[in-house]
Amino acid sequence: MKLEKRDVDFFLIYWLKNDPELWAELHHLEIKLLADRLVSEVSYEELAKRHNTTPEMIGRLFEATLSKIERTISKGIARHLRVIDLKLRQRPDKPFSLIEFHLN
Repeated sequence: MKLEKRDVDFFLIYWLKNDPELWAELHHLEIKLLADRLVSEVSYEELAKRHNTTPEMIGRLFEATLSKIERTISKGIARHLRVIDLKLRQRPDKPFSLIEFHLN
């Protein structure tokens, strides 16, 4: 199954804004970090400038947020969010427009 990145973005934004379990587990800043990184495709360097810190610290905060999602919400969701982040890190100059899902 192939999905446009904008379709995935729509789903992510809807989930980030409306999931009460997510809001119960994460702080507002962590949710904003997820939206900025995964939907807006903001680099760690840009996020670091915005928050007056280092890209490494942003990376650790992002990974800690994904670990919290993995522990409290869903391992599967955390895994898919990591895949999106990995694709963004691999090709920061050329964000992807198509995501392929292989269903078993």
